[in-house]
Amino acid sequence: MVVSARDAPPPPPPSPAAVVVREVWQHNLEEEFDLIKIALMTHTIVSMDTEFPGVIYKPVNVEKRDLGRLPPFWNYQLMRHNVNATNIIQLGLGLCDHKGCLPDFGTDSQYVWQFNFKDFDVHSDLQNPESIELLERQGIDFEKNLEEGIDSADFAALMVESGLVMNGSDFTWVTFHGGYDFAHLIKIVTGQELPCNLVEFMDLVQLNFGRTVFDVKHMIRFCDGLYGGLERVANTLGVHRVAGRSHQAGSDTLLTLQTFMKFMEVYFKEKKDSAIRHNGHLLRKVSFVFHGLELIDFDPTNEGLKLNPLGE
Repeated sequence: MVVSARDAPPPPPPSPAAVVVREVWQHNLEEEFDLIKIALMTHTIVSMDTEFPGVIYKPVNVEKRDLGRLPPFWNYQLMRHNVNATNIIQLGLGLCDHKGCLPDFGTDSQYVWQFNFKDFDVHSDLQNPESIELLERQGIDFEKNLEEGIDSADFAALMVESGLVMNGSDFTWVTFHGGYDFAHLIKIVTGQELPCNLVEFMDLVQLNFGRTVFDVKHMIRFCDGLYGGLERVANTLGVHRVAGRSHQAGSDTLLTLQTFMKFMEVYFKEKKDSAIRHNGHLLRKVSFVFHGLELIDFDPTNEGLKLNPLGE
């Protein structure tokens, strides 16, 4: 039997390019930002994730089962005290275009970045021991970070120079449960502690990153069948981790970015009156809100909240 070319099955689709997490240290910081600046010309969707020494301060007058139901102004004060007291360990940065393609720079691979900082000293800085043990199991080398890590002031200067900061209208920012991530980044970029209340914090977010900021953890509240942490949401959407390990910032930021793109494809695809929506929820109405830090019925005080350092 002779099979003609038109009867032959179509060739399989090309395999997706491998994704490489580019490790960034002090010695290659500037050259990696040179690449990032090139990528930003065409890749304007930015995902971000951080690793830090865990939660140090916890409310002493709140039952553990109620921690997930704290009002936003308490959540902010809790976050503010913890971020002001601790130092960043890693930051992951992912970029893609509107088709979901990562930068490849003309190679056979695609890339995301993982910045390793020297700010955190595992021997002397405040930390949650359980968080540190987890990060060590996942491969973070705290000694190498101290010796070869990035000075956060140098990182902040290059972020501003790249146009990623204070040019927010040009980029879409994506995170998952991202209050702490943006808090640590704002602390680095401004070189100051976080402001006293949530309204001032969100003003800083808008000033530095614009209003097109999406927290997937907040967005899934409006979508049936989606709940839980990043890994669970990704798996529900059929998105799998393709590079690195969980609780490493580069790998988590890649999974966040790919989960967001799939989420938008599945849920926020309805267009009406030139506006994107899902089940009546406008996309623009679910942006610029972090999970747990919703500015609804906001009370700028923290009356009634009592914090103690972990272990006290």
